[in-house]
Amino acid sequence: MITNEQVISIGRITRTHGKRGEIQCQTSNEYWDNADATFLILSINNILVPFRVLNWRGKGSDSLIFQLDHINDEQSAQQLIGCQAYMLASDLSEEDELLPTWQSLTGYRVLDTDQGELGTIIHVDESTINTLITLDNDLLIPLHEDFIIDIDQENKLLTICLPFLCTAQ
Repeated sequence: MITNEQVISIGRITRTHGKRGEIQCQTSNEYWDNADATFLILSINNILVPFRVLNWRGKGSDSLIFQLDHINDEQSAQQLIGCQAYMLASDLSEEDELLPTWQSLTGYRVLDTDQGELGTIIHVDESTINTLITLDNDLLIPLHEDFIIDIDQENKLLTICLPFLCTAQ
């Protein structure tokens, strides 16, 4: 079984492409372009399901077209629209492995500069344009690079300053 810790988000399936079952993925990064990945992993009913990629190509600067094994017609492809798309983190290129992803923050403690420790990240939701983290106390926090003060990878600590909570700048 594939877990959230083993994957990184690459985007969302937005539409079918043609009549042979191809799908279009709106990408949120360039990880797929640089990787040597064999599987596209889709979140279907909150279950991560791997699909073998038979073929893929870029479309513009932020879309990819995929042909997946066993998805041979427009009707089958239609069922995948709206799914969050992932790839295995182990398929990242060496160059990209150095870059932390939002998903890699799962398990980090969150420290707010004014409020102190808020909790530990148990889930990162990138299914919409606004990334949210869920803490172990069910607190939801929007995650944006402008809010991040420091990421301490060694101690798994994320220090943030939320504009609606912090007085320090």
